[in-house]
Amino acid sequence: MSLDKERARKNLNEILDRMQNDSDTAQLHEYYTLFKKEISLFKRSWAAAWLFKYYNEKESPFLGSKSDENPQLTSLPEEESTRLFISIGKNRRLFPKEIITLIMSKTQTPREDIGRIRILDNYSFVQVRDTKAEEIIKTLTGHKFRGRTLTVNFAKSKTDSEDDN
Repeated sequence: MSLDKERARKNLNEILDRMQNDSDTAQLHEYYTLFKKEISLFKRSWAAAWLFKYYNEKESPFLGSKSDENPQLTSLPEEESTRLFISIGKNRRLFPKEIITLIMSKTQTPREDIGRIRILDNYSFVQVRDTKAEEIIKTLTGHKFRGRTLTVNFAKSKTDSEDDN
């Protein structure tokens, strides 16, 4: 089997993005510690390369993965969805599954209407179906979660931000 370098690059970039934005950092640290303990310094790069090769051959999140059970990976069609801004992030030890649970428990939104989730330090972005956006905003804005009163609204696109300058 020959290496599809373009696909591999896309998968590697997706892995790096997920590592930074979607990972449970405490769990990732446990894996990191085990990896360092069990694999000698001289074999770590080779072990990482083998794991990447295995992942690239078996999975392809960039091209549609076998990991659809992972909640933060499901993407909704752009023409049927919008992104919401939520005023809570990693600094409150927030993970994608908790955002999904919050939305589903407080609104009439099924899991299929929640797409990609990106959690940054102080806030998060959640892709939701257009038909559910208003309900989510109305219900969650002002709701207390983890000691913080939430603000939820439509996320500004990058082009909106550029127009403001």
